[in-house]
Amino acid sequence: MTLRNRLGLLFLSFLILVTISVVATAWMVRDQDQDALVINLAGRQRMLVQQIISQTLQIQAGQNPDEHRQILRDATTVFDQTLTALIAGGETQYLPGQTVPIPAAGLETIRAELRDLQQRWTMFQDDLHIIETASPGSASFDTAIQSLQALAPQLVRQADEIVRLYEAESERKLAYLGWIQAGFFLCAVGLLVIGVVMIRRAIMTPLQTLKNAAQQIGQGDLDSPVQIAGPPEFTDLATSVDTMRAQLKTLTGELEARIYQRTRELTALYDVIREISSHLDIAHVLDSVTAKARDLLDSDVACLCLLDSAGESLMLKAYNGPQDAVCGSCVLAKHSVAAQVLGREEAMICDVGGCQTVAPDYRASHLAAPLQVGERVIGALCVGSTRAATYSDEQVRLLTELANSTAIALENARLYEQAERVAALEERQRIAADIHDGLAQTLSYVRLKTGRLADLIARDADEQAAQELTLISAAVDRADHEVRQSIASLRAVPVLDRTLQEHLADVVADFTQSVPEVAIDVVSADDHDVVLESDAMAQVLRVVQEALQNARRHASASRVTIRLERQGAVYRVMIHDNGCGFDPSAVNGKGHFGLSIMQARAARIGGDLMIEAAPGQGTHVILAWPVQQAMPA
Repeated sequence: MTLRNRLGLLFLSFLILVTISVVATAWMVRDQDQDALVINLAGRQRMLVQQIISQTLQIQAGQNPDEHRQILRDATTVFDQTLTALIAGGETQYLPGQTVPIPAAGLETIRAELRDLQQRWTMFQDDLHIIETASPGSASFDTAIQSLQALAPQLVRQADEIVRLYEAESERKLAYLGWIQAGFFLCAVGLLVIGVVMIRRAIMTPLQTLKNAAQQIGQGDLDSPVQIAGPPEFTDLATSVDTMRAQLKTLTGELEARIYQRTRELTALYDVIREISSHLDIAHVLDSVTAKARDLLDSDVACLCLLDSAGESLMLKAYNGPQDAVCGSCVLAKHSVAAQVLGREEAMICDVGGCQTVAPDYRASHLAAPLQVGERVIGALCVGSTRAATYSDEQVRLLTELANSTAIALENARLYEQAERVAALEERQRIAADIHDGLAQTLSYVRLKTGRLADLIARDADEQAAQELTLISAAVDRADHEVRQSIASLRAVPVLDRTLQEHLADVVADFTQSVPEVAIDVVSADDHDVVLESDAMAQVLRVVQEALQNARRHASASRVTIRLERQGAVYRVMIHDNGCGFDPSAVNGKGHFGLSIMQARAARIGGDLMIEAAPGQGTHVILAWPVQQAMPA
């Protein structure tokens, strides 16, 4: 039986019990009212007997006999009517002008007493008839009075007995009503107990079992089946929960498999990205990407195409797969499929007649993704398979991520190649500057001395020629030293644990040793040690060296002051000499290659070079560069 039917039957039983109890109680209350009326009427019979005796005595006394006879007749009529109604049931007078129905006596003992009372009443009525018709004082009248007085106590006692019998019957009914109410109460308690037991067994126990099953499912136990014995509603609910458990188990297994697959793909993708990002050679990146894309997406061929400089064609740069998998090396960027691929932000599954670069046999499944760097598209990466419907949405996402990483790796490789070219150009400029600052000056000096030597030999000035040879030999030695220094500088890196002040002191010491006739003062207005990155340190020192050489060679200065200071976010090195000076506006670049090199060195460290000079007033060289080029001391 279903729980709904059980609860319905329980509630219906309780409703029937309450209804019966209410009806029985109402019936018993009504019966008690009827019994009270009968007892009241039976008790009135005793009063009527006493009233009749009183009225006969009044008639005997001769006081208003007619009036008393009328009262006597009325009392006799009420007594007779009530006695008849008590015996057989019917209506009787209750109040003046009011009649009430009463039932016949139910018990045989009461009916027997009433019949006996009726017999005595019959004899009593005979005497009453004589009193009503005979004259007071007559022998028959007096005899009737004596008979009435003898019968009256018997009637009164019998009337009292009848009242007692009615009261006993009423009490018996009240006791019966009490037992009925007790029975109803016991039945109600029984129904309540049955309801509690049924609710506990049919509702609470299955609910607790379901709660435990839900907790087990919530804790990850998807293997234990949900089994409940109970009403069909709970067994159906348990079946639904168990079905849900089985579905969750299936979905969890599928989710774990997908997570495992996704983790494997992401791990492989990470390895691929790390591998291609660790190389800055474009050719290596191209070959590596196509090989990894083919393996990662389980494809037969992988191709990578880059847009040409005009952005009109996709040029095949690398592929991995059989030789017959590629049938072309160029596709127009405005080609329908190519345009769709390049115009998207993620990979797309192409139709069978897609890219013309891949051979038709390898385009049963074809997946392509744009190579994007920011908002700029530089090419496309695609894979193909001889198997139809090979690629899923997850593989679309995977190729998109690989393409994005590839685009960044290719851009980094391209920027690295540009940086290498710039670095090579800067290195050539530095070597040219070193040659200009050292070897070129020395060779110019040697050429001058060689001409001087030739004149001396022509004039047979042997002693002076020997002196010139000595100077030429020293110049050659100095040139050799400078060349070796330039070669060493290609490999050497300035020592980072030394400050700019210490390096400047070394430069001044080397210069003073070779040119002792020039006095040099070094002033540091910054109390803190200045430590620069290796390249910045080298550029600053080269500028100072060039300024010192210019002061010696061109300005014929006898004193040079070098001042290092910091002004806000800028460092400054100022080199001032007391030489002959020059007019900066008259410099046309010819013969002043050193100034352009100094300016290039300043630009390399993000700084500026200023030349303040005037004929006869010396030269003031100012090198300024940002503080962020400095390292923590």
